[in-house]
Amino acid sequence: HEIWRLRVDRIITNPGKIHSSSAIYNQWLKSINTSLTRDRILTNKTKFGKLSFNKQLVLNTWSGLLLNEDYLPNDWTYTKRVLVGI
Repeated sequence: HEIWRLRVDRIITNPGKIHSSSAIYNQWLKSINTSLTRDRILTNKTKFGKLSFNKQLVLNTWSGLLLNEDYLPNDWTYTKRVLVGI
């Protein structure tokens, strides 16, 4: 999805624009962190009830990908500042 958005920006929105490697990396990291935040928020059973994400599935999905994961609580889904560590 992110590659498609960058291509649309380069071809249609800003013809000829070339994205730097750091800009592409930063946009990708922002997208991944947005997905992590969405998954974390959607584990809230009080707020989302039956539509909430399975907390253990989210924890398992992101395991091994988080920044300073060893210092996070076992259930980091209620923690506001969790980032992907790449």
